Amino acid sequence: MKRHFENLTERAGRAVQHWWLMMLAGILCFAMGIAVFVFPLQSYVTLSILAGILMLLVGAAQLIIASTSGNYLAMRGYMLVGGVIDLILGLLLCVYPGVTMALLPVMLGIWMMYHSFMMIAFGGDLETFRVKGSGWTILGGVLLLALSFVVLVNPFSAGIAAVIVLSGVGLIVFGILLCWAAKIFKDIDKSFEREYPR
Repeated sequence: MKRHFENLTERAGRAVQHWWLMMLAGILCFAMGIAVFVFPLQSYVTLSILAGILMLLVGAAQLIIASTSGNYLAMRGYMLVGGVIDLILGLLLCVYPGVTMALLPVMLGIWMMYHSFMMIAFGGDLETFRVKGSGWTILGGVLLLALSFVVLVNPFSAGIAAVIVLSGVGLIVFGILLCWAAKIFKDIDKSFEREYPR
């Protein structure tokens, strides 16, 4: 019985040891959100390709985290689906930038909406396990959801400037949320390391 428990805790510890991938994805999202505001004139032209590259990187990070976590990470299913969605959208944005520029507001809105649900669910999982910061995670997910609704309500009549501003804010919020989730994973990983040294 004791050996079985040790195996479970060892596998659960592996579920959060790749926290740095989530931190890297968060920093990239945040940096891209800032870049959208720093270079507003070039933003819409480059936003398509940059968003594609970013989605590919975030999707790859999510798939690595989900695949190494087994069933010990509560949001594994969300991360698997999110990673696949990110890879598909990222490929479309990189391979067909001219076509996808017209659909960019819709694609970014859907992307932000799915990840907002993911963060709200993650916050709920944290609340279940009584982990600190669950309320902030849920609040951030709700904020990202509100931004995605604003983008999706009238994506083509809002104007390029509005799309750039909303996309920039959404990327910054999502970057902060990913960094916050990575910090929580890091804290959990440290706890596992103290209790069950690898």
